[in-house]
This record gives sequence, C-alpha cells and structure tokens, in this order.
Amino acid sequence: MAHWRNRGTQTLRRLAQRMPWYTPADTFEGSNIRNLYIETAWFGILNGLANTFVSVYALRLGATTAQLGWLAALPALVNIVWLVPAARIIERQRRRMPIILLTGALQRLGYLAMAAMPFLMEAYRVQALIVLSAVVTLPTAVINTAITSLIPDLISVEDRGQVVSVRWLILSAVATAAALLGGMLLDLMPVPLNYQVLFGVGTALSMIGLIYLRRIRVSEAVRAQRARQPGQWYSLQGLRQSVHEISSQRNFVRFAIASFIFYWGLYLPAALWSVLRIRELGASDSWVGLLVMCIDATTIVGYFFWGKIQTRWGDRKLLVVTAIGTAVYTALTGLAPSLAWLIPVSILGGLSWAGCNLALFNRMLDVCPADHRPTYVALYTSLINVTAFAGPLLGASLANWVGLRPTFFLSGGVRLIGALLFLVLA
Repeated sequence: MAHWRNRGTQTLRRLAQRMPWYTPADTFEGSNIRNLYIETAWFGILNGLANTFVSVYALRLGATTAQLGWLAALPALVNIVWLVPAARIIERQRRRMPIILLTGALQRLGYLAMAAMPFLMEAYRVQALIVLSAVVTLPTAVINTAITSLIPDLISVEDRGQVVSVRWLILSAVATAAALLGGMLLDLMPVPLNYQVLFGVGTALSMIGLIYLRRIRVSEAVRAQRARQPGQWYSLQGLRQSVHEISSQRNFVRFAIASFIFYWGLYLPAALWSVLRIRELGASDSWVGLLVMCIDATTIVGYFFWGKIQTRWGDRKLLVVTAIGTAVYTALTGLAPSLAWLIPVSILGGLSWAGCNLALFNRMLDVCPADHRPTYVALYTSLINVTAFAGPLLGASLANWVGLRPTFFLSGGVRLIGALLFLVLA
C-alpha cells in the first residue's frame, strides 16, 4: 500500500511540475504562492455557496424584490464609508498578517451567524439576513483590501498575471463544485434547515484556509518600507494634499472613470438574476446550481485561455473585447425564453467575465501608486461600491417600472458604453 501511495504522490508531483503555473515550493516566493493557492481553494467553498445561495436563501424566506435589492446594495453602502478608513488602518501596519487573520475569521463567522439565525428568531428573518450580510462586509473589506495590496509584495511583476489568473481559476473551480453540490443538497432537506446546514458546513471548511494564510511571509525589506510610510490624511491639510495627489495620478483617474460607468452596467441587474431564473423561468435550486456551474466552469476555461492571450494583446485590448462580451451576455439573458436558453448564454458570460475580471484587476494594480497601494485600492473599490449600492436598487425600481427583461437590455447598453470608455480613456 505504501509503495502505491508513494508512486501516486510522485505521479501527481510530476504532473504538477508540467503545469504552466508551477513554482517550486522550496523558494520564498514559491512557498507564498503555494499557500495562497491552498487558502483560496478552502475559501472557495464558502465563496461559491455564499455568492450563489444567499439571495436564494432570502427568496425562500419570503423576500420581496425590493428586499433583494437591499440585500445586494447594503453591503456596498457599508464599503463606501468603510473601505478608505480600513485601508488607512492596513497601511499603518508593519505586520499585516494578524489583522488579515482576524478579519478572515470574523468574515467566515458571519456566514455561520446567517446559518444560526432561523434558530433564534421566527419573525423578521429576511431583515436579519440583510443586516448580517451588511455586517459581514466590515471584515470582508479589510481582508480583501489587505490581500489585494499584498499580492504585489509577494509576487514578481513577471509572474503576477499568471498567479492571479491561477488563483481565480482555483477559486472558480472550487466555487463551481460547491454550487453544484450545494444545489443538490438543498433539494434533499426542508427550508430553512437545508440552507443552515449548507452555510454551516461551508464556514467550517473555509476556516481551514486560515491555517495556510498564516504561513504566508513578507520579506523584511517590504516591512521596513511600510514602517516609513507617513500616517496622515486625517487633517484638513492632509485632505487637501490627498486630493491633489489623487488628481495628479492621471492614469488612475481615467481608469477609475471608465470603470465607474462600466460597473453601473454590471450592478443594475444584481438583484434580478434570481428573480429571472426562479420567478420568471421557474428554476429549482438544482437548476440554479447548474447555471452557476456553467458560468464558473467556463470562467475556469476562460482563465486558461485569456491568460495566454493577455501576454500578446495586453490588458487594454483584452479589457475592451471581454467587456463587450459581458454586454452581449446580459442582453441575451434578457431574451431568454426558457432555462435551457440560459446554458449557452451562461457559457458566454463565464468566458467573457474571466478575461474582463483578469484585465480589470491587473490594470487596477498598475495604476495604483505602490507607496500608497492599499489606500488607492480602497478608493477605487469605494467608487465601484457606489454603483454596487445604487445599481441594484435602481435595477429593482426599473424592473418594477419598465419590466424585468428591458432592465437587462439597459444593463447591456451601459456595459457597452463602459467598454468604449476603456478604449478611449484607459
């Protein structure tokens, strides 16, 4: 038995070494990359379940379309006011791993609270779910900003695009499997017990990822540079200086304007996907899981494909082409006569978003000044969260006013305008 186990281990190691993203784990950078990948895989379980089923959970508890709009929008409102202060807290930390681990644990425990909530209350469950979703945003904002700004410190510029694409590939693959299996599990138990079990198990498994996150190390040179960073921006003079500094970063400002328009198109239908799939087309939980699996599976393929194309095209061309693809995807969704129609459309959406997400992330890191990267990442994310807050509410109102499907067409048109602005401004 030991002989076959050793042979199997050696075979897997040889296969891994042939992968284009392989990095030896015995190097400083390689060890960090390996731990980042493993943490991403464990967190991907909870990420897939939460992104797919929190809104469906709310629907099963009796949420209205307006309440679904608040479920999608309220976390964005929290981000608008919290991200920049959170980034300043991060920037002043010479050792950032303790705050990353603390907020990572609090983020996961928030979803455990969602699972426990029906045990504790009979009335106002939907409202409680909306509030918990907003509260989870507080630690999530800190850990996401910290890890995003940490990536350039861990990975060389030459390898960054590849590592980011592989990390998202792993996240998408695990989230796909979690969504598919989660949808099957939900059909086996009554509501709300099925969602409680789902989020409880997802939280427990995602906690394992913190073990590997704790093993990531930052070089002493990076820590020393952080110690020299000034800690102002809270006085009136500091505010004026900050405004002047931001406005002088022309690449950042132009990219932020184009992104702001594009994300309006992304978030307009944020509260309407479940409404279209479940109320309009009659999807079961298994169908919801299948559609999400189609999107995530093709996103995985897209990260393979676009990762290679990016080296030839560059981020700008890749961003324009794939942003147009997301516009077409949304418009075709609005035309869906049946659930079967959504399968090929979801494939297009997954492929388009993989390239768009990769190009947006890499371009955002490029335009953020390295010495204040957490703050600029937070500023950019706060701006995007304005659309994430107002977009779903506006989309829900438009759906009640002009109809569900026309709102999807309008979303596609705004995305197309954003894609053209990437071409002109970015």
